[in-house]
Amino acid sequence: MVSVTAKDENFRDEVQRGNIWKIVFRVCVPLAIYSWISQLFSVLDTLMASRISSEAVSTVVYMVQLQHIVLSVGQGLSVGGGIMIAHAYGRGDWERIRRILSTTIALCLVLSLLILAAIPFTPSLLRLSGTPEIFIELGSLYFSVTLLGIIIQFFTTIYISCERCRGRSRRILFLNLSVVIIKLVVTALFVYVLEGDIVSIAAATLISYTILFIYALKAFCTKDDAFSFSRKYITFRKEMLSQLFRLSVPSMIEKMAFAAGKAMVNNMAAGYGTDIVGAAGISNNMSGLLTGIQTGFEDGGASLEGQLYGSRNFERTVKVYRHIQAAVSIIAVAGFFIMLALTDPIARLFSLSRGGYDPSFHSSICSIFHYELFGTLLLSFAYSGFTLLLGMGKTKTILAINVARIFVFRLPVIFFFQHFTSLDFTAVGLTMAISNSSVGIVALIAGEVIIRKERKRLSASRTHE
Repeated sequence: MVSVTAKDENFRDEVQRGNIWKIVFRVCVPLAIYSWISQLFSVLDTLMASRISSEAVSTVVYMVQLQHIVLSVGQGLSVGGGIMIAHAYGRGDWERIRRILSTTIALCLVLSLLILAAIPFTPSLLRLSGTPEIFIELGSLYFSVTLLGIIIQFFTTIYISCERCRGRSRRILFLNLSVVIIKLVVTALFVYVLEGDIVSIAAATLISYTILFIYALKAFCTKDDAFSFSRKYITFRKEMLSQLFRLSVPSMIEKMAFAAGKAMVNNMAAGYGTDIVGAAGISNNMSGLLTGIQTGFEDGGASLEGQLYGSRNFERTVKVYRHIQAAVSIIAVAGFFIMLALTDPIARLFSLSRGGYDPSFHSSICSIFHYELFGTLLLSFAYSGFTLLLGMGKTKTILAINVARIFVFRLPVIFFFQHFTSLDFTAVGLTMAISNSSVGIVALIAGEVIIRKERKRLSASRTHE
């Protein structure tokens, strides 16, 4: 028998009938802080690496995209399972929630075993992916350690999806704060006191994620809870797997293509020098301090809209979407001016290494980031648009948009700048501004088209009745 807490029942009722701004801020603000802190993880890794050398920065930046390719498989499953859980939550179908969760965890266990088997062949796999030899030499062991962290993230991502669906945003924030504090202390010890290399950065990340994994494991083992794991509830029936894969596979491909596309951009950016790969990665991390907040609203909004859409309350789904759209737009404008003022001091931090201050590296970071920052204004519409698309299970549409982002608006653009203009490395930042702005416009249009189509479908359905 599956049980559910009174808090879960009350939260479901509040989503269906409560004040929209109140529920949006209750769910999304802690998630925005959580997402910002997660982005801080990337910034810290890059900052610590810059303390070692500019080559270490470039290696970490390059490897991060390869990590995301692997991680995208587990994240895709988490997205598909999360959408199904949100829809079931909206209907109050607690038995189905447990079946979805248990099956998703079982599939992640299989993926984890495959990754463990691949770790001994890391250098060969990196060469097959076209990784430059200098990065393989510096980063193969680093990448192996991060693969262990990716396995842990498969399960913690599922856990976070469940807590987000239940409106437990504060718990997510508290847990992530704990992880970041551990990450800070351990990384500082390894890099600044013990003067370790980039492998020590990966080890610190692994240690910190393990703490969250232990907490997730405890939650999954709660007896008879709808959001716990049970072998009896694992099902590989066609209905379950077909729906899970229909939602998950497009998300996997989208995330893999996006990460692979970024790796390709890094390869092309390397034509301006290996330092530019590092500068571009730092610029991306700096913009992430702004867009990370919007990601929190995307995650929270998708969960809320998924519950409402699952309960067949489409007009309220659209109302939540409009509220999210307004919130992320305000954040984008305010964040633009704040980050513009902080560009120089942040870039200066990344330009300090054991070899001293590097003014050329500092200048490169600032030049690329100023272009990239302009792209964040229109990109905000992508974050709000994706809440609606995820909530409605339109993962194929998100796949199409993000594939276009890389293979239409990014790679061809930087190729054009490199081969048909005299632009220097600033072409990298300009490319990011163009691609991010374009994807925001496309997502905005896609959202409006889907709303119109869904309203027509519902109207036709009521007419036939």
